[in-house]
Amino acid sequence: MAQSTTPSDSLPLPSATTHAPQTWIIIGASRGIGLEFSRQLLARGDQVIAVVRDPMKAAQLWQVLGEAKTPGAGVIEQCDVTKEGDILAFATRLKTLLAKGVRIENVILNAGVLKYPNRATEISYADFAHHLYTNTIGPIICAQEILKTIASFSSPSVTPPPKKIIFISSDSGSATLFRDHEDGFGAYAASKAALNQMLRHMAAEIRRKEEAERAKGKEGVVGGADTKQDNDACCVLALHPGEVATDMADVELDWEVEGIIQPDESVREMLKVIEVQGATG
Repeated sequence: MAQSTTPSDSLPLPSATTHAPQTWIIIGASRGIGLEFSRQLLARGDQVIAVVRDPMKAAQLWQVLGEAKTPGAGVIEQCDVTKEGDILAFATRLKTLLAKGVRIENVILNAGVLKYPNRATEISYADFAHHLYTNTIGPIICAQEILKTIASFSSPSVTPPPKKIIFISSDSGSATLFRDHEDGFGAYAASKAALNQMLRHMAAEIRRKEEAERAKGKEGVVGGADTKQDNDACCVLALHPGEVATDMADVELDWEVEGIIQPDESVREMLKVIEVQGATG
């Protein structure tokens, strides 16, 4: 397993005398929405751990990191979410950052694939599996391993869990508004629907664990004071980015896609939603 092309331990620590920037992990940052997240977050002074399948093929990302508002605020890590070994190795390398006192505030799971067409009546076993591994299994296991690594590294008071875990999903995976006109999106829709259901379970499980921790804290404190504030809770989000003009969406369709937007607009609006959601725990 190759280490990051830019060493993780070069990420600067927030200064105590200035407004502390947040640190974001972006899984799938080499192009499209992930690249734009990196661009906008670095431009506003945040720190970014940009995770890509192949750092040597992420020319645009290298350029974005070079233009960062704060020199050295972005690093590139290697991880292919379809490979369990890559995910485990990346989670292990996060300990280098945690050892330096870096707090991971937010994690964006953006890695995804759309191999068109992927009709239910035609798709091969391998192509269906590829959609599920990339769009569902990989992101969930990646988020799981990041949370486990942070939780096992230190106590919550020293290394708290991320404030927000954000999954880039799609309205194609909606279970209530079936988009039957989307011919050729069967496996993609199924993978996003599975992702949505798994992250709902993830959110519920995290909430139960946090409630148990709060109850345990009350038992050990005179007067029953809560040792964990509500605003320390981890918020799990699923976001539909809109109909975004990216390389992945560059396919010939038999219907007109309305409301197409550019990645910069999509990310700008998603960041507004991210900042509001979970603000009060």
